[in-house]
Amino acid sequence: MRLFRLFTTLLLLALIVLFIRQNLVTFNKPLGFTLDLFIREQVQWTLPVSAVILLSAFVGFLVGLFLMWKPYRHARKSLQQERRENERLLKRIEEDAKEQASLPEEAAQESVVVSTDEPEPSPT
Repeated sequence: MRLFRLFTTLLLLALIVLFIRQNLVTFNKPLGFTLDLFIREQVQWTLPVSAVILLSAFVGFLVGLFLMWKPYRHARKSLQQERRENERLLKRIEEDAKEQASLPEEAAQESVVVSTDEPEPSPT
């Protein structure tokens, strides 16, 4: 399997090199660009075709990174919100547990104070 992968990779690289060598004249051909904003005079410049292809690939790469980063950022925000909600719920559970633990103690103290076995003397 490794040998097949190596052979396929080398074949693909050879095809890419062959394509570049065959089209080298075309890649070096200059392209003229004109920018006319109707505010100032026209701005003109030239770039080789290879530079235009590389610039478009770079811009596409940046757009792809941005589009991939957007869901990741949303996931991070929702995870932070979920963590805050979990912390809030844990604090509430701890407070309820402390409250539940203190209730039996208070009830025991009240039952000791309130309940007396001796009858009260009558005021006669």
